[in-house]
Amino acid sequence: GAGGYGPGNSAGVGVEPAFPLNNNGNRNNSGRGNGLRNGSGVGSSVGNGNGYSTSTSTSTSTAAAAATSPSAGSAGSAGAGTSSSSLHREQQQQPGRKQRTHVSSLSEPLPSDLPLWTDQPLQPTTSAAASLASSLSAPNRIFCNRSLNMSAITAVGFDMDYTLAMYRPETFEVLAYTETCNKLVEVYGYPEEIRSFEYDPEYMVRGLVIDKRLGNILKMDRHKYVKVAHHGFQPMGTEERLAVYCSASSKMARQFDGSDYANVDTLFSLGETYLFCQLVELKESCRGSGSFLDVKSFLDMYNEIRASVDLCHRDGTLKQAVATDPAKYIHRDDALVPMLTSLRASGKKVFLLTNSLWDFTNVVMNFLVDGAQGDGKTLEWVDLFDRVITGSCKPAFFENDRATIFAVDMATSALHNTDDGAPMSPIGASSAASVADLSMGGFSDPHIKAYQGGNYRHLHSMLGVSSGNQVLYVGDHIYGDILRSKKTLGWRTMLVVPELAHEMECLERATQAGYPSRLGGLRQRRDDLADALQLAAWRSSEAGG
Repeated sequence: GAGGYGPGNSAGVGVEPAFPLNNNGNRNNSGRGNGLRNGSGVGSSVGNGNGYSTSTSTSTSTAAAAATSPSAGSAGSAGAGTSSSSLHREQQQQPGRKQRTHVSSLSEPLPSDLPLWTDQPLQPTTSAAASLASSLSAPNRIFCNRSLNMSAITAVGFDMDYTLAMYRPETFEVLAYTETCNKLVEVYGYPEEIRSFEYDPEYMVRGLVIDKRLGNILKMDRHKYVKVAHHGFQPMGTEERLAVYCSASSKMARQFDGSDYANVDTLFSLGETYLFCQLVELKESCRGSGSFLDVKSFLDMYNEIRASVDLCHRDGTLKQAVATDPAKYIHRDDALVPMLTSLRASGKKVFLLTNSLWDFTNVVMNFLVDGAQGDGKTLEWVDLFDRVITGSCKPAFFENDRATIFAVDMATSALHNTDDGAPMSPIGASSAASVADLSMGGFSDPHIKAYQGGNYRHLHSMLGVSSGNQVLYVGDHIYGDILRSKKTLGWRTMLVVPELAHEMECLERATQAGYPSRLGGLRQRRDDLADALQLAAWRSSEAGG
């Protein structure tokens, strides 16, 4: 199968001993710090010391809490590593064990024997540390190989979608997929039969690459070597794959970063990639018929899928469904509020930086914090953050220092012009309104917490940050959240990779079953037989000579 990998950085605090999970001799160390806070899920990070990392969280808010110990001067840790996941999930389910998808089990209750807060160091010899380590399964631990001194971190920020808010694949992704199929039929004239297509959210994970021109899905390693390729759902033969993607001539021509290729690097993109595979299959089934799909190129099909997805977001189809019944589409995490509260209690500035606009952010955060929806929504959730920036247009937020920022009227969702953050009175406004506007102090005014747009300069000014390495940011998008913020601004970053939990579970089960030692024995036997065969062939040639 094909699976995902991606560059980034992770941060976390662990209580496990050093655990060597890399493949080139580097050691992965866990960090311990005062004020360690644990909850229902902590992240995992596996490193190989080459500047790439993946981390996972079965409860993303708790992973961030574990990454940022709430006592000043406590030690967190940042890791670097890579992950490879399978395209096809395990189909056999163990008795009594719930089948997991790439974002399942995120709302499991907190273990009753784990402390939510402690202001005492956890030493390896203490019963508390031993209990904590034994209570956390492999997917809920953090394995690190680089330290991060949390006393140097002034502000901790979070993305919202798929970071604080984890969407349910069985409902939200299916809804997005279904509505995209409808748009293809209604707007672009695709055959009615695609309305009956069904989406399997467990079929693939992030990290794949789409060859839009040839209709192929590729799994590559970090050196851009194509290890697995599918045409639609059909695996490409070894000879065909090598000829198309791995020969010397094709390597020179294919850099996999032009307009003919697309990265599957967000959880939002899984459904559209699956639909693309289905349309490739349907097109191949009617090849030579002169039908609608037969004459349409793979590239056109992909572009029209993307345009249909954008239509679903622009016309409010998806967001209105979430606003009507958020519990149906979003996992709620009881550890979120304690984590955010503890961060602010430790003296850290906490901010929310999301590409979602204010109205949708207000809907999602109300549900996550209070379970509120509809007329029951309030603005109390905003008090958990020092600043909230919506409609940030990441990754441009990290590079464009000329973007305009607007102040949000949280009661009406209206946007107000600002002069680089300072309120501006509308031309022709009443004198009373003008005085009220001018009395507000801009970024330094604690009464103005929500903004839309802007850029990193505005955010640094709001937080009182003088250098990018004072900021720790938690997000799920490899490029939009992690790479740009780190490379451009020097932010410290934590990448949320829920898929890695499945990999850690597989590794744990395989280790318990003794598979690594059995595989090692089989490899040794294979090598011994190969040596014996080579020796026999040499002796035969010598005897014949």
